Amino acid sequence: MRRFARVVILLLIVIIPACGGGDETASGDTAITDAERIAQHATQELTTTLLGEVQRAMKEGGPILAVRQCTGLAQELTDKVAAEHGVRMRRVTEKPRNPLDSPDAYERRILARFEADLAAGSMGATTTHAEVVQLEGKRALRFLKPITIKKPCLSCHGTGDQVSPEVAQEIRERYPGDQAMDYREGDLRGAISVIVPLSE
Repeated sequence: MRRFARVVILLLIVIIPACGGGDETASGDTAITDAERIAQHATQELTTTLLGEVQRAMKEGGPILAVRQCTGLAQELTDKVAAEHGVRMRRVTEKPRNPLDSPDAYERRILARFEADLAAGSMGATTTHAEVVQLEGKRALRFLKPITIKKPCLSCHGTGDQVSPEVAQEIRERYPGDQAMDYREGDLRGAISVIVPLSE
């Protein structure tokens, strides 16, 4: 009976997420809490670093330089922050500019939930998703934080009248299969997706 109870508790921790403010974790598990904290710190660092680089590029050379900076630095910075925190991390979206940013099935499901939350007006600045899963035979925390379109993003991701012909041409040359246009301020752009390994 005691063994059965332990199995049930384990299933509850791994399979049935607890809901609250968009988070889905077993809050009583210290390892999970620590993993979520790591994911949040890594996400915040990446967001701050990328935003700083884009703002600097916009000041120095406008949207064209910002596109070039994103092309050259975004993945490099993501990998650097991920390595520093000991996680796997990437930016994902249903409308990728870079095909490498296409979501997997799990990420696609959470992006759809974020989209529904945004439409319902229930997405806030602190909205995240966190859940313990079995990944490649091991426990891991999957953490996603939504990315929404801000006004400065529109010069590279907006509608036709917001993106200059020169910027549009630069994007076409660097990303022939680009899908990341026609956004409006406040739209869901995608998410930062983090995987934090958990000790057994």
